[in-house]
Amino acid sequence: MPSFGEKLKQEREKRKITLEQISLSTKIGTRMLQALEEDKFNQLPGGIFNKGFVRAYSRVVGLDEDQTVAEYLQASGDVPPVMPEVLSREEAARERASQREKSEERHSAGFDSGIFGRQMPWGWFAAILLCVALALSVWSHRRHQSPKPAAPPAAESDSRSSVPTPAASSNVVAPPSAVAANPPSATIGSAPTEPKAPTATSSGANPPLAAGEFTVSIRAREESWVSITSDGKALPSQLLAADSEVAVHARKQIAIKLGNAGGVELRFNGNRVAAGGDFGEVKTVTFGPTGLLESTLTP
Repeated sequence: MPSFGEKLKQEREKRKITLEQISLSTKIGTRMLQALEEDKFNQLPGGIFNKGFVRAYSRVVGLDEDQTVAEYLQASGDVPPVMPEVLSREEAARERASQREKSEERHSAGFDSGIFGRQMPWGWFAAILLCVALALSVWSHRRHQSPKPAAPPAAESDSRSSVPTPAASSNVVAPPSAVAANPPSATIGSAPTEPKAPTATSSGANPPLAAGEFTVSIRAREESWVSITSDGKALPSQLLAADSEVAVHARKQIAIKLGNAGGVELRFNGNRVAAGGDFGEVKTVTFGPTGLLESTLTP
């Protein structure tokens, strides 16, 4: 009995469809498609990405998407085998009609019914959190750059040499007007040395850095999925569309797993870094405070 990948290959060759045609239609690298046909599931990004690849492959070849995804889950061991439910011809026809109606509704509403349609609510939620984090970071940076009180005139400094100036003393109490103009920050003012949690920002410009931090920017020239770990904290995986950019900053280490190494551009503190890699290759790059530490292909 053929394996799951062999069945996919047989159906594709029966319809005289090449891997390049599927890759062009789905934007999935031929290396990923070949790994799927060879049952090398460990070479795929994993999770919802794998199910999305199977669903897109089935759509191009003309197979039943839900049935093919269920067979993949059984073959990969993600879920225990499920006995197929026996339906009458009328029930099966009604089920297919219901699925077509749902697919048309998603298309008419502007959502993609393919690989990542079910992730849209989480994507919006993550984007809102990133925007809030960027706004707080910009506000705190401007707060620290607010103008300091001017030193007293030279004529008065001689007669008041025994009185410490605001620049020479850290315990000077600001006048009420200055306090009202610049209210203290509840987060940064109470613990100025506490390190900030690593964040990633979907923005074209690098976020302001605190002392001891560095930034790595990822710009997608072609569509590519990325998985980021910053200072030991794993950030949510995401799919970068073409011409989009994401920036992440940390203090110790940033590890980035790229699903399309040849389709992205990396910058360390604003300087471009050549990490190598071809289009469709999965590659992991690691950065430290001094720059690029390691760049390896994922087998």
